[in-house]
Amino acid sequence: MTFKQLSYFTTIYEKGSISGAAETLYISQQALCRILGALENEFGRPLFTRGRSGVCPTELGTELYRSSQPVLKEMTALEQHIQAFIRSDSKRLNIGLAAGFRYLSPSNARKLWSAFESKHPQILVQSREYHYVEGLELLENQTLDLLTFSDYTAGENYTQHPLKTWERVLLVPQGHPLYDREFVEPSDLKGERLVFSANAQVHQRFLELCDLHSCHPSEIVRVSDTLYMYEACQADHCIGITINGYFSDAFLPQFPCLKILRFREEFLPYTVSAIFRRNHPMKQRLTELAQMMKLYLKQEKNKEDLS
Repeated sequence: MTFKQLSYFTTIYEKGSISGAAETLYISQQALCRILGALENEFGRPLFTRGRSGVCPTELGTELYRSSQPVLKEMTALEQHIQAFIRSDSKRLNIGLAAGFRYLSPSNARKLWSAFESKHPQILVQSREYHYVEGLELLENQTLDLLTFSDYTAGENYTQHPLKTWERVLLVPQGHPLYDREFVEPSDLKGERLVFSANAQVHQRFLELCDLHSCHPSEIVRVSDTLYMYEACQADHCIGITINGYFSDAFLPQFPCLKILRFREEFLPYTVSAIFRRNHPMKQRLTELAQMMKLYLKQEKNKEDLS
């Protein structure tokens, strides 16, 4: 039994449904079911009973929730305390990657982090991937110094630096009426079954654009796993919205029956930004790092265009 398992179990308990918890945690329902299943296998008994309206905790589930809350609170407080101690003991910058991980992961962006550390030898950069919700929480409680995030407008207490923008495109299965088109319009979404992987903020922006263009799909299936979106489009013969280059280069070769179609005019662009607190004591260094990240992403895009 791990801290992560207990945290996810708590979210399911409080939300009362797998789908609601998965949306809050911004992971796929399949992944969350696997985590819950592993925990139930460890106990040898179910923690929830499943029904059409959601899940209901068993007697064991209720007892686990009641008993685990003090432990979770203490572990969270301990984690925050240790992170604060590390930051005070050394000039370490903790970077959270909730977007742009494909390019900015510790392995892929090693030259970027090393270049910054070479300019500032007293500063150590540590980066790690986080889910959207967790990343924002850690930024708010000051565990993270900087967070990369997409499709998001930060509040007045934060500085936001746009790093890179990709276009969103339509994912279309072979045999679909739109398949042979060269471009698509927002109006082509009207009446279609659409699979979409996006956070709550961009989903709201999408609905507003649908209102503006009078192009509401007949059904919008929101998923938190981009790979699952591609699988659903191919298996269910429906359309989806993906990010050109950022995801399509990685996933499209795995799905020969799918192709991407560009919108004739820009539609719901995907922008990755760097966000940090306005009152951060190392604000100047974080601004410099954000500028280096922007230049790095531009160079990576140029490499892709040449290849």
